[in-house]
Amino acid sequence: MNKWSKFLVILLFPIASLWGQEKEKEDLGVQEVLVVKSYTPSLSDAFKINSLPKLPDSLVSKQHELIYSLEEVPVVSTFQPNKASPLKLQQRKPTPPQNSLFSGAVGNKNQLYLNISSVVELDRTQRFGLHFYHDGFGSDLPNTLLKSNQQYSRFGLNHNFRSNDYNANTQLQFKNDRTNYFGLYDQAWDPLLLSSIDPEIKRNRIKMRTHWNWYDFILRSLTFQANLTSDNFNTSEQQLAVLSDFEIELERGKLKAEVHLEGFNTQFENSYFENSREEYSQGQGVLSLFWVYNRSDLKFKIGAGASYVFSNESLSSPLLYYPKIELLYKKAEGVISPYLTANGGVSFNTYVSLSEKNPYLAPTTSLNPTFKKYNASLGVRSQLASVLNFDLGLVYDQIENFNFFQRLPFDSQNNFLPYKLSNAYEARYVDTDLYGLKAKVRIDLIKSNFIEFETRYHFYDPEASQTLWNIPQLEFNWDSQFRWKNQLVFSFNGVVWGNREFAERPIFINQNPLASQILPNNLPIFLRSTAHVTYKIAPQFDLFLKARFTSRGSHGRWAYYPEPPLLLLGGVTYKFDFQY
Repeated sequence: MNKWSKFLVILLFPIASLWGQEKEKEDLGVQEVLVVKSYTPSLSDAFKINSLPKLPDSLVSKQHELIYSLEEVPVVSTFQPNKASPLKLQQRKPTPPQNSLFSGAVGNKNQLYLNISSVVELDRTQRFGLHFYHDGFGSDLPNTLLKSNQQYSRFGLNHNFRSNDYNANTQLQFKNDRTNYFGLYDQAWDPLLLSSIDPEIKRNRIKMRTHWNWYDFILRSLTFQANLTSDNFNTSEQQLAVLSDFEIELERGKLKAEVHLEGFNTQFENSYFENSREEYSQGQGVLSLFWVYNRSDLKFKIGAGASYVFSNESLSSPLLYYPKIELLYKKAEGVISPYLTANGGVSFNTYVSLSEKNPYLAPTTSLNPTFKKYNASLGVRSQLASVLNFDLGLVYDQIENFNFFQRLPFDSQNNFLPYKLSNAYEARYVDTDLYGLKAKVRIDLIKSNFIEFETRYHFYDPEASQTLWNIPQLEFNWDSQFRWKNQLVFSFNGVVWGNREFAERPIFINQNPLASQILPNNLPIFLRSTAHVTYKIAPQFDLFLKARFTSRGSHGRWAYYPEPPLLLLGGVTYKFDFQY
């Protein structure tokens, strides 16, 4: 319908109404009118929404209240926090420098202990230090026919020079050891003979050593050392050694080389059996080349070494080769780390080194070098929660000139020499294969507290069924330290040597020392332990008590050489600053 039609209908609608009313009066009767209109639905009618949706206003609408109940837990419900208070900053007082130390003590058996050291800064690059040490006991042990006291002294000077390119450290040391050949057999002795013998042996040693290291140079370190040794039986020994280390970067690792030259000359006034002058002169040159890599889970050192030994015919060859290998597989978060090591080499047995192992060595003995062909260990290391650590491994080696000590026979023509009463030892050597087992356990506690145990069991297979005198198969040692509030420190350590055999020499009048009979005898387990307690009474003063315990009996580490069963020592340590 257009707009004109709509306009016409509107105009005529009132006229028609009036006309219809007039006709109604004429009684037209009832009529039915049907109006037909086409249906045209719209989309809005189909989807008619009665009311518009309203979004809730978070600022006006009321939030839902969450209602819950707490479960009673004793630990939580009884906890009452303290009111917090602001921390007060406390200024730490600077600790004054203490470059010097004095420690002195006395004890039973006429013990005297002194330990004095000082390091003085000369300037920003130089330091000078000195050190004096004395220990020992002056009284004789019970039930010994000869005097049996022991004294040890050491005095040293040190100079250190530092720069941006290198560091140099030079030492000069004098050492004096005094002990006695008092280990006589338990039998009747001539009092006149014993009264005419002075069993003391005094060994003097002068050591000069200088060590240089460079920080960024192919020559990383250079060491020179010279030793002069003498005793009161006219023994003299001179040693010279030069050791240099080279290092360059190679394939994300390091290629290292060691060049070692050393030699010694030893003169004994009288050999034991021939009573003639005895002299040993030996030397060796060593070259070791290996590659070190530590940038992966597998860390290793792989290489080899070679030694050429001069003036000695006791080894299988003057030119000897041996491995230099260290393999360790360790993951970042791994617990168990397997390893393999093999570090062979040649070492000299000098009068100084042998007397440090056995102080009752006679001032005349054979000196042969020892060659360890493999010196190999295969095992695992483990670290559990940074507290428990253990090391378990197997040991294997082939050794030429393995060193052990055999008791010397009695010499009736002793000329009143104290070491010819069958109370001194000589060095002996034999080729042997070595098999062994080692185990080590360490427990790290808080604040530098730890406990450590280590044991070794060795089985030897020597040539010609030679008995290895005074060599225990089982060795055990331990070390521990406990600290309380940085005021009290207690340490406890010790070592145990297992059962071992020694060569006992029966004494007969006018016997020939070369034809002396050897009777094997057993030495029991021997234990030596030390306990040390330190108590700090002031920042610079410490009180300490030291006790040493050993197994009782007529034997110590060496046959018929007992050690004092108990030594007690008490003293004070004072730290101070020395200004020159």
